[in-house]
Amino acid sequence: MGTLHGASDEGVPLVVDNLQIHTAKTNHARDIHILSSAFLLIFLAYGAAQNLETTVNTEENMGTIALGILYLSFTFFSLVASLVIRFLGSKNALVLGTSGYWLFIAANLMPTWYTMIPTSLYLGFAASVIWVGQGTYLTSTARSHARDLQLHEGTVIGSFNGEFWAAYACHQVVGNLMSLVILKDGQVCAALLQFKIWLKTGQVTVCYLIGCNCYPFFSFLQ
Repeated sequence: MGTLHGASDEGVPLVVDNLQIHTAKTNHARDIHILSSAFLLIFLAYGAAQNLETTVNTEENMGTIALGILYLSFTFFSLVASLVIRFLGSKNALVLGTSGYWLFIAANLMPTWYTMIPTSLYLGFAASVIWVGQGTYLTSTARSHARDLQLHEGTVIGSFNGEFWAAYACHQVVGNLMSLVILKDGQVCAALLQFKIWLKTGQVTVCYLIGCNCYPFFSFLQ
């Protein structure tokens, strides 16, 4: 049990002086700010694209079917996503999860049965990974923050969750308002390209959070 805990990618070194305590506090709070910002950017793109799905892809109800497959896949893979998180670690799982949203929006630029159905299936898997990874990472970070600063654990977990969900909830308001501006002339492709930019920014933000150089991977996908 001790080995598994030590191998966790959310673990932090023991704090030995006041300077280290201050640094740990700053880092934990910063991580939640970055995590919240990354999800806001990612879902600014995806949320708006999903809202347009059944309106834009109407041929043979392709948009409706794609969303149905997406959420069926999401439901199934959510049952086993914890195994992926245990294998990859929650930070790496966050990066993997963003790839599904990127591919789904890219598929909407060339919507066919051969692009929409596979990407919807994959997004269901990616969404399960990113959401389970998010919950694991946020809770672990909050517990470390409470432990290092000798704060009440439940209060810190509630505070961190409150910040995250407040930022996340903004995506429907901000994303749809921006979509309204972009789509006022019926430029669907322009809107999807704008969504792609927001999502790319969110992916880079996630990479910054985990401290790895993932940009070559996303450049390959571009």
